Amino acid sequence: MPVCAVCGTESENGSKFCAECGASFSVDEGPSTSEAMVQMAGEFERAVSERPDDPTARYDLGLARMYDRKWGKAAEQFLKVTELEPDFADAHANLAVCYAKLGQPERALEHAESAIELDPSKKRYRKIKRQLTGRTH
Repeated sequence: MPVCAVCGTESENGSKFCAECGASFSVDEGPSTSEAMVQMAGEFERAVSERPDDPTARYDLGLARMYDRKWGKAAEQFLKVTELEPDFADAHANLAVCYAKLGQPERALEHAESAIELDPSKKRYRKIKRQLTGRTH
């Protein structure tokens, strides 16, 4: 069974996308081949340029960059979201994933813990922290 690199959820064999977070199971680190994703990212970039202080627009752009495996660009957006709206738990969790992918485990763990503190009910946040610390339970 494939395991999602973004959220750690196991999915059925043959799945192209994670059922939990929507991330692609493609191992390709290159540019997105999805025309729809390219178009959506362009729309999100326009929204951010029109409304730079809108956390939702930045979050959407961060997700598009994350799903396209542009970890640094995604992290920039999620970091700005956490500055604009410090209680946005999903932004902290996604920032943790991006920092982990960028080889910054300490920063990743800090944001995973922030997400857990903000919303302890989300299993995904604890799963991210377990992956960062190498624990299985």
